Amino acid sequence: MDNTNTKDPVYLDTFPLTTRIGLFLRVHALKLLTSTIFLFLNLPGVRDPKIQPTYTKKYASRPTLETRVYIPRSYKSGDALLPLYLSIHGGGFALMAPKADDKFCSEFANKYGVLVVNLDYPKSPASKFPAPSEALVDLVHAVLTDTSLPFDPKKVAIGGFSAGGNLSLSVAQFPSLKGKIGGVVAYYPPVNFSVPVEVSMASRPSHAPPDILYANANTFNWAYIAKDQDLKDPLLSPAFAKKENLPSKVYLIGCEFDMLCRSAEIMAENLAKVGGSKERRGDEICWERNGVKWEKIAFDTVPKVDPVVRARREKRRIEMHQSVAEWLFREVYSN
Repeated sequence: MDNTNTKDPVYLDTFPLTTRIGLFLRVHALKLLTSTIFLFLNLPGVRDPKIQPTYTKKYASRPTLETRVYIPRSYKSGDALLPLYLSIHGGGFALMAPKADDKFCSEFANKYGVLVVNLDYPKSPASKFPAPSEALVDLVHAVLTDTSLPFDPKKVAIGGFSAGGNLSLSVAQFPSLKGKIGGVVAYYPPVNFSVPVEVSMASRPSHAPPDILYANANTFNWAYIAKDQDLKDPLLSPAFAKKENLPSKVYLIGCEFDMLCRSAEIMAENLAKVGGSKERRGDEICWERNGVKWEKIAFDTVPKVDPVVRARREKRRIEMHQSVAEWLFREVYSN
């Protein structure tokens, strides 16, 4: 399954017109559904006031994209500058909005004393690769030069969930940001679009339950990637990125039953081979080597009715973010 040493370009399968029409209708139906849900969740009396950002703003470089800023409630003017975490939401590159991550961003800012800036990007299919990455690069530059934000420019990390994890790895490779981002945290990211969906599915454990990503994988890929786009482009498929083109610290998190997990694990293994240390600290589930950390979890936020299962998953979610915070303060924010 590790094809990262091969050089021949790979492209998306060409679908017949009827299939393309179906994919178009499907992605727009999903966009309508998620937009409707967000409208409801944002109604007064429905949205949770405890997790709202300190404020929102728009930057001149990307005036249509809202940026959400979470300053720890404990922070006072004149205090030491804060570490900065740039967060990018998921949604298959086509769906969702930054407010989907209000809970994570607010909790992370207030629990760990970090300035969290929650970024948006233009969605597919109107904006295909590399448009979202380019928009995010503009926003990152705007944030890093925003003197109204109380952060230490020597303590900057970027991360995201799913599609946002992919975009964080993409953005961090842009030469204009070289040396400005100290670390990347990618939660269950797609990192290798050149691996066929069926091959990714076959890499899952034999006892894994149905993968909720599988039904829409082709829909999201078609919506995001142009037919003449090489799927091995490292800005699209970060598994092909050279380690020197990424920040020196990388933390990849995979969900055990996720069809994306094995490709992310292979990426972590390949990055970890580059460097002076041959020793890997940890076990098969969670390890570190040469500035790279890999962790495999069993679940994150997929809802379950069973309150016992729900409580166990919430506990694991908290532990996962605790692990990320500890790593950031040890490896990225300590400099």
